[in-house]
Amino acid sequence: MRVSGRVSGTNRQNGYTLLLMLLFLIGAGGVVATGFTEDAKRQVDHERFLHNKRVLEEAKRALLQFAYNYPVTNQRGPGRLPCADTDNDGTPNPLFGTCIQLGRLPWNQPNLNLYDIRDADGERLWYAVSSNFATNVAVPNFINSDAFGTITLRDQVGNIIYDASGGGEGVAAVIIAPGAITARNGVSQDRSVGNGDDPFDTTADTDAGIINPVNYLDLLFGIEDNAVFGQGSTNGFILGRVDDLTEASVIVNDQIAVITTREIVAVAGKATLQAYQQAINNYRANIQVVDPAFDAYPWLDDYVTQVTVLDDYDGDLNTRLGRVPSIFANYFAPSPAPSQSIVSDLEMIGVQPLTVNGFPVPIFDPGVISANADVAFNAAGDLIITPTVNGASIVRYYWDEELAADGWLECLPVVTGTEQDCNQAAANPGVPDSTIVPNQLATQVVRVTYANNLVTGAPFTRLLSGGAGLDPVYQAPTAAGHARVYFEYSEAFVDEIGVDFKYDNYYFASLDDILLGNVNYQLGVIYYPELPDWPLAAEDDWHDSIQMVYAGAFTPGNAAVNCTPAPPAPPGNDCITVANIGGVKNDKIAVLTLASEHNFVDEAADGFSDDLIDIFDLGNDDSDDDFDVRAGNDVIQVMR
Repeated sequence: MRVSGRVSGTNRQNGYTLLLMLLFLIGAGGVVATGFTEDAKRQVDHERFLHNKRVLEEAKRALLQFAYNYPVTNQRGPGRLPCADTDNDGTPNPLFGTCIQLGRLPWNQPNLNLYDIRDADGERLWYAVSSNFATNVAVPNFINSDAFGTITLRDQVGNIIYDASGGGEGVAAVIIAPGAITARNGVSQDRSVGNGDDPFDTTADTDAGIINPVNYLDLLFGIEDNAVFGQGSTNGFILGRVDDLTEASVIVNDQIAVITTREIVAVAGKATLQAYQQAINNYRANIQVVDPAFDAYPWLDDYVTQVTVLDDYDGDLNTRLGRVPSIFANYFAPSPAPSQSIVSDLEMIGVQPLTVNGFPVPIFDPGVISANADVAFNAAGDLIITPTVNGASIVRYYWDEELAADGWLECLPVVTGTEQDCNQAAANPGVPDSTIVPNQLATQVVRVTYANNLVTGAPFTRLLSGGAGLDPVYQAPTAAGHARVYFEYSEAFVDEIGVDFKYDNYYFASLDDILLGNVNYQLGVIYYPELPDWPLAAEDDWHDSIQMVYAGAFTPGNAAVNCTPAPPAPPGNDCITVANIGGVKNDKIAVLTLASEHNFVDEAADGFSDDLIDIFDLGNDDSDDDFDVRAGNDVIQVMR
């Protein structure tokens, strides 16, 4: 049998078919490989985006919490943000008292409660802060509902979405994840280290590869440079990501989180209302020391009493809707700053100032030694009093009840009608010593005079260090008066408040001087909630735009223990109604309202009460005990 060496045509065709199929499979594999690579790249980019989004949000929460807590450690108003870190050690870098406003996020700032946070490429975050919200030791920034950010922000195609130019609506801060190295107008960023600096330790660095923002923050040529910005201008920041589609490369990969002005103001407003609520709760707790069953709020500051400016911080009787009256500092205790003064009668109580024959002279009821005095406390907690009207002296007579064991009794009212000196004291409290008629009985009489030697307009001081008591003594408010607080002093009366002790020993015809050393006495002034001083116009000007209202059952002197939801309800005991707050709306006892505006212009002669619409939103601008959280932009906080 002969075997032919020729390959048949069919076999050759089959071989070609296999070759074509192989070539086709190789080509298809390339397409599949390319698609797989693109999918993997998109997945990596997405994971990088999610990581950066998470760390940026974490940093933003920490910064907002820092702004909320700022008064706790810095004695300034809330809403402040830390300065930037320019030498990569994690701490902010002020320069000559001025806040550095572009650099890395100061993750090691005390009270920021953050860690060495990194983006998806292992880089530390960058950060810029508006000069209107930065912590600045030189210039106090006003932060309230009128505040605005000074940083401009653009979207990925260059359109301005937050405009800080010309006093516009810029943002308060930006936090940036710088990402991997990009080319800035064709020049690659250089993050190399040339002098031994370590970009990831907490030692201050000097190498330009580490501290120069151009090596980390990106540039969209002709549109925006994230490495350079100007406060209050259109030169700000641009959001990433921006791709160069012609070259399939990334131009801007800076991923940015924004802290808006509204977010900062909301945080500051919340912290302010919390400070007010705490001060009011402390007030209630202190006056309940007098009587645990006593539960009332202070008489408030009526807008109707303000004629041209809101510069009165005192309460008005029978007012339960108005501003919160305050001393704006601690009573009789050291404070970071001098208090705002209040007008108050200066009262005095004698506390066992003298012992005669072993019997102490009794404590007497409060007496006014200076009416309408201007009262404040300095930073040391000393009481500073400036009389506006010279008050009357306090004169008290006591007799020994013929040496009875229960000691001295006050001559007024006259006890028996037989003690002639006491009779004269009753009829003629200012009788000259030379006219005293000898006693008919063996009775001793002591005259104690607290003389007001105060000079109108001349301040005098009672030192905190002179305090004899440990704690202030509180007196609850009544329907006819405000709460008061007293503090006890121990010293010799040798200056502004003179003391004079005279003693008639039995049948003497005059009162003789008595030698004595230091005596104890209490000075009392009106007691209001003790607010910090940063809500004042001198710093943040929150106070004028905060009003309080409480149910009529909780006015001073009211014996009611609760309010009655209205309607129906007896007049004066209605609860406060707050609509759109969820749950029962008409059972609230006390409410604070923070206005969304700071427009304080009296437009009529009746004070501000008819102009509250210029301060509060419609529905929150009158005294009908009816409020609505959705009436506008006002913030309503239910305290109880």
